[in-house]
Amino acid sequence: MRIVFGEADKMFRLIGEALAPSAEAEEFLGAFFLTESANPADLMRGWSARRRIPSGIKVSHCARAEDLAAMLADATVLVIENGVVRAADLERARSLKLIQLFGREAPGLDLDACARKNIPVRPLDRHSNRLVTEHAIMLMLALTRGLDASRAALQAPSSLHPSGWAYNWPACSGVRGLAGRVIGLVGLGQIGAMVAEYLRPFGATILYTRRTRDHGAEKRLGISYASLDELVSHSDLLSLHVPGNAETRNLISADLLARAKPGLFIVNTSRGALIDEGALVAGLESGKIAGAGLDVYVTEPLPDDHPLRRVRNVILTPHVAAGNRDEAWLDREIGPVVDSILSVL
Repeated sequence: MRIVFGEADKMFRLIGEALAPSAEAEEFLGAFFLTESANPADLMRGWSARRRIPSGIKVSHCARAEDLAAMLADATVLVIENGVVRAADLERARSLKLIQLFGREAPGLDLDACARKNIPVRPLDRHSNRLVTEHAIMLMLALTRGLDASRAALQAPSSLHPSGWAYNWPACSGVRGLAGRVIGLVGLGQIGAMVAEYLRPFGATILYTRRTRDHGAEKRLGISYASLDELVSHSDLLSLHVPGNAETRNLISADLLARAKPGLFIVNTSRGALIDEGALVAGLESGKIAGAGLDVYVTEPLPDDHPLRRVRNVILTPHVAAGNRDEAWLDREIGPVVDSILSVL
């Protein structure tokens, strides 16, 4: 019984340790859970025991895309997210009973070839994707409704006499919300598309940009395509949903921010390195950027003396958009994948 994970991914490594603990399990789990668990190895062992995971499962992780086809030869289950699996690769899969997606879809998977070989493909509505989506919406609302300023104003003394009614007694400004705004999504992967879906009732205009235009998503979600320059120049709020890599490092640069619509808000729940943090601080200090809601940073934990801690109208959270990783999180995030695999075995 061999489970092949088609990409080098921390979440795939976590699922692999739940199914078949490795000699490096304690070291990996300690690095994965950090301060969230005093004894992550015990947490995982207890969780796996309650799941009644049988012995004899072998786990393989594909570190190089060119190795995947050979690894499929004796695979019982393949788990993928963004990996490329072609018809020729599947021809070598003699024992494959299931392809489990780690998300709603896998753009690199040949679904027609799966159908011809009668290999079931199961999608996954990832719990953490919904949590990140919620977090992004929360930051958008907090910024556009002046939440931090309102909370601070509430603590200041008021000259008004107490009465039964006093609307906006500190005279808070900037409490506008999302209706009528133009929101630009940088990236339209699984989380970006879900953010667009969640935004539909708010009455905002949604623009998006990505490497390849998605006409189907435009029709389904009621959104419009724009280039990155167009997005920045037209949007009231920019939300980032692309992976962090060499191509996207400092994607939000000083040059790009110089072309931004005045009063732009920026939300980042993706990767800290997408933003040139020095340029963002400069934009916030000048007023060109009206505010930012950030969950991720170039350096984590965020240094105590970092300039982002002192500029106004910035909401900072400590990389918690995907939720706190405890036993309940394991149940909802990797539990469905483990249960799907066990149903086949």
